[in-house]
Order: sequence, then C-alpha cells, then structure tokens
Amino acid sequence: MGKYSFYPQFFIIGLQKCGTTALASYLQKHPDVLMSIPKEPHYFDTFYTEMNLNEYIRRCFGHRKNENILGEATPFYLRVPWALARLARHFPHAKYIALLRNPIERAYSSWWMYYSRAMEPFNFKEAIKLCLEQQEFAQMTEESWKKIMIASRRGETIHYRPYLNDGYYAQCLNKFFQYFDAKQLLIIKTEEFNQDTASVMKEVYGFLGLDCREGESFEKYNEAYGSSARRIFKLAKNAGLLRFTQSVPYSVRSRIKKTLSKMGDKKPAMDPEMRAWLARHYAPYNLDLEKLLNRKFVWK
Repeated sequence: MGKYSFYPQFFIIGLQKCGTTALASYLQKHPDVLMSIPKEPHYFDTFYTEMNLNEYIRRCFGHRKNENILGEATPFYLRVPWALARLARHFPHAKYIALLRNPIERAYSSWWMYYSRAMEPFNFKEAIKLCLEQQEFAQMTEESWKKIMIASRRGETIHYRPYLNDGYYAQCLNKFFQYFDAKQLLIIKTEEFNQDTASVMKEVYGFLGLDCREGESFEKYNEAYGSSARRIFKLAKNAGLLRFTQSVPYSVRSRIKKTLSKMGDKKPAMDPEMRAWLARHYAPYNLDLEKLLNRKFVWK
C-alpha cells in the first residue's frame, strides 16, 4: 500500500443527491472515523493520473490523529466504470456504501443543484430533453469525463447532465458486482435514511465494525440552495470569481454552502406532468433493480 500505514477502509460511492454528504457528516462525528478532506476527492474517477496513491492518501487523510477507520465519499465512483476498476485494484477488500433515492426525486434534485448554482441555464423539462439527446455515458472517454468534472468544479455551464442516467441504479450496481462481492456493499434507501436516521446509522456502524454511541442525535442535513443563491452564483460567475473557488480552503467553502442553503425560497414543486413522465420512464429500470437485489423499492 506504499509508505503510509493508514489508508481508507471504506468508500461512499454514490449516488449524487442521495444523501452522501449527510452520511459522511454523521460518520465524521464518530471518534474512530476520519473522513477525507475534501469530502469528494474524485481521485479514482478524475485525478488518478495526476498523483500516485501515496500522494492521494497524504492530501486527503494527512490530518489523521488517532482515528482507526478512514473513508471518503465521492458519489460518482459507482457511476464511473474506470473508478470501480481502480478501487478493485487498490482496495479489493474495502467496504462500500451506496445510497439510492427515488430516481424521480433524485433527478429533480440534481437539476435544481446545478440550476441554483447558475450552471444549468434550462428549466427542468428542457434539461430532461437534453439528457435524452446527450452521449451515452458508456461511450464517454476518461479524458472527456475529466474535462467535464474540472469545468464543473470551476462552476462553468454544465456539459454533461446526470439527471436521468444516475437513476439507472441496476446498471451501476451490475458494474460494481463485476469487481466486488455483494457482502462488501451496504445499500441504503435514502427515504429510510431520512425517516429513521438513528436506525440506519446503527446499521452503518455495524457494517463498518464501529461501536454505536448511546444517545447520539443526528441533526437534519440539507444542502439544497434557495432561489436567492442562483442570483448570487450568477453575479459571481459573471465576475469570473467561480473559477477560483477551488483555491478557497474546504472548511470555508463548506460554511459558504451552508449559508447559501438557508437563503431564499426552496426549490419549487415539480410539474405533475413531468413527474408522471419520469415515473413511466424509470419503471423498467426500477424493476431491473428489484430483480438484481431481490428487494422491493416502492417509489412513487
């Protein structure tokens, strides 16, 4: 494993807008857990060729003190096949966690995140049409993916819309099972995570071999931006400020995000016709998921 005696033992691998940030935040509060800084290193999907494994560990986990269990949370790892291949190469015995949310709600939440950050110029209906026209993810090269991710980190207009594709859960999991045993993966339904966080966290602790902490409370975590945030992001984008955000310390960026999430109105309700269309669209994919896992997912 190189010169470091410590390395990540678990990865939260997906999916975007399913609760990965909340889960990482709760785990970070456990005295035996150290989460990476930043929360989403994107090492195995985007920056693998820019640094070796030792450098990745130094940058992301160099703040370690006495913690025994290290982890990170990049929600695109489950979606990106070369990321899974690299994880299997370096961490074949690690534990992996995937959160799955009603794909309709996940798609809308994903669109709103980019829209509120002034990265998505189109309304939800128009954006979904563009999703249907864009290149299939399976045909995408690693180089084109890297350009997309770097542009996204700079706050540029979105080049690839993950609204629909990231809800094809069976496709993602089939790729995972090509590399790992099912016992290495804990699948969490986002709805159950939100409704009974304490019970789900107990399951997570057991999966990771951590002691449960009596009387632990879990504050509701919400990173969704309000409508006022879009105006602020637009001003910053027009002024050319967003390209410098990655040079701002992670702790400062986190505080800014938390402040923006409290500003203005919350995201508007989804158009009923779009909800009905998405329900029809995702129905066969949800059925594939249930067959793959032999588990019911009642999503409306």
